[in-house]
Amino acid sequence: MKRIRQRHPAYAAFLLAVSLFGLVISIVLLRNPHPFGTSLSYGRTLMVVVYDVVCIAGILAVLFPVTCSRVSGARFPSARPPEASGMRATALLGIVIVHGHHSIGSEVTSHEMLVRGKSFCATCYGLLTGAVASLTLMTAFAVSDGWSWIGPYSAGLIYYVGVAAVIIGLLCPLMISVGAEARFVLALVFVVGTSLMLLATELLTMNLLADLFVVSLAVFWLLSRISMSHRD
Repeated sequence: MKRIRQRHPAYAAFLLAVSLFGLVISIVLLRNPHPFGTSLSYGRTLMVVVYDVVCIAGILAVLFPVTCSRVSGARFPSARPPEASGMRATALLGIVIVHGHHSIGSEVTSHEMLVRGKSFCATCYGLLTGAVASLTLMTAFAVSDGWSWIGPYSAGLIYYVGVAAVIIGLLCPLMISVGAEARFVLALVFVVGTSLMLLATELLTMNLLADLFVVSLAVFWLLSRISMSHRD
């Protein structure tokens, strides 16, 4: 995190402190299965619906980055920048999807992947792939019997695997220089990690508020990662 510490040490420290505090609260909730009273009968379904909506919003943000940037204030280039033609954009049903949006320069190859002659932002499409995988996982969890065959020990292991995946996916791109393929994998691992944390939290607590707290953490981490990337 050398560059970030030089430019925004207070901001980075704030985000890390909030993230650590959130993780501590999440772990405390795991040890208190019903801190807010009896779980609602429809809590699992509602939790999955909320998380799936977040995943779908993320997928749309990747597919339509210009519109997303106007909402988030990320200052994304216009809908048809000079470099958004040919290999960096694709027209689908009359809609131009800009999938290679990093400024042309010496570092662009470390941020974008070439797939069949097209350039794709590695992080964005890693997030998209992770969102699709997480969406599938959580929907399958909701429509099944809740996978009650997973015991408390296994659920706890799943939770901490998810935490490790989030930490690795969140911090590695900021701390070390990695290539486009690694950025893709780290982004995918980050999103899947949040779904593992959420799944394990539901299995261990069966509490809607505990589940929604994990969802809010996932959203905070994602926005923090995007914010840090733009600031750097």
